[in-house]
Amino acid sequence: MLKKSLTILFLFGYIYFSFAQQVSGKVLTIANEPIQFATIQIGENYGVITNEEGNFSIATDGFKPTDSVYISCLGYEKSGHLLKDFVSKEYKLAEQVNELYEVYLTNKPLTLDSIMYYVNRNLKKNYKNNLVEYNIFSRRTEYIVGKDADFEIDKSTGFKKKQLEAFNKDFDELETSLLNNKSKQYTEFVGKLNIKDEESSKLEVDKAIRLLDERNNQSVEKLTEKAKEIVLKHLDKDKVYTVKSGLFKMSDSVSLNEDNSKMEDTMNSLKFIRKMVHNMVESHGFSSKTILNFITDTRKYEYEIKDITFIGSEMVYVISYAPRRSSADFEGTFYVSNQTFAILKADYKFAKGRVGEKLNLKLVLGVKYIEQNKKGSVIYKKHPDGYYYPNYMTDQLDRYFYVDRPIKFKDNNSSEKVAFDFKIEGVFKEKNEILIMSEREITESEYNATKEKRKIDYEELKAFDPEFWKDYNVLEPLKEMKEFKVEY
Repeated sequence: MLKKSLTILFLFGYIYFSFAQQVSGKVLTIANEPIQFATIQIGENYGVITNEEGNFSIATDGFKPTDSVYISCLGYEKSGHLLKDFVSKEYKLAEQVNELYEVYLTNKPLTLDSIMYYVNRNLKKNYKNNLVEYNIFSRRTEYIVGKDADFEIDKSTGFKKKQLEAFNKDFDELETSLLNNKSKQYTEFVGKLNIKDEESSKLEVDKAIRLLDERNNQSVEKLTEKAKEIVLKHLDKDKVYTVKSGLFKMSDSVSLNEDNSKMEDTMNSLKFIRKMVHNMVESHGFSSKTILNFITDTRKYEYEIKDITFIGSEMVYVISYAPRRSSADFEGTFYVSNQTFAILKADYKFAKGRVGEKLNLKLVLGVKYIEQNKKGSVIYKKHPDGYYYPNYMTDQLDRYFYVDRPIKFKDNNSSEKVAFDFKIEGVFKEKNEILIMSEREITESEYNATKEKRKIDYEELKAFDPEFWKDYNVLEPLKEMKEFKVEY
């Protein structure tokens, strides 16, 4: 009887273990430094990667206690575990001792020119950019750092003193909220991105979330909306105005009674999000839109083999690069397989003195815009079909802006007019991350059959919910996101 009871208990434990389990942990070096983007893998095509803090969370349901779990990262020894021993805790990886580097430096079987030649020669063989379906997790982090703001009425007719005071009071509050705001906005979704070619894609969103304190929303749309609300609040909606900004007349028949609030909400527009995600995938591939020109345009850059490392038994060249010509933008490191000459990982950032798109009409129109501090990484994973697909991409960018413009409203039926001084300066900070959880080749007919919605239905949360993505293997959030909460 006791033996039978123990057998039942064992079977119950086995069945319980095979159901949904969530293992969370942290991957560290022997010196207790977090290892970012390490892979935690069960089987051939199932796993997650660690975030920038070294943290991960993975669901283990559907696997047997005797299945193997491997933790690996470029430059570190792979760590193997049985699933039954794989629990929530810290895991440490030892740096891989490189005994072949000296031999390589002595024998030099391949020159840098040869390595880069074979990398580019094999791009079409190693990477596939069309008719692919990606099952993705996307995270977008945005916030603004206000540097200066000044909104004030300096001339007016037809306004009483109390009206002017109320107008400027509202503008003062907008200035204060811009300069003092420290809150961040987080947007996440899980869905399928179907790519036909460089220009065509479709996105199906399964589930989406937004963490946002509406009182501190400093998006472009919200700042525009707040400024407009102030204008509508204090000007006569029954009148028609001529609007002039600086030397240019913007319109000679603006009615404030018209509904101008139907500007498309780009944050909810599926078209906008799909374009952003598709462009990110394409720019981290090797199409004509690639941001990785430090690999494809070798004339612009100078290279150096910094090391040789391994991922499993595969030898990997560690190559640093920097601009050789003024038209080159980036510096960083990338990793090349000695077997296939595929790029396994690439890191990049703007080199010193480099910026992206810019517009400087500060003296003429009072407008300045500069893209700066761009940096990012991409990690590729080899699929059983022989192609390498992006596994994780991250891209960060600061957008400096400066606007100093006078704006005048003149009543078309009288001499009444109001002149505003509008000055604002700051930096929009944006970070995008895409984790590709799986991928598969699709046919053109499958692509054509895919249907898109117009809008993404986000669930708006007032505090971080660790259970929201419990059924998905997504990227573990950073500590600051876990601490998000709207205070009332």
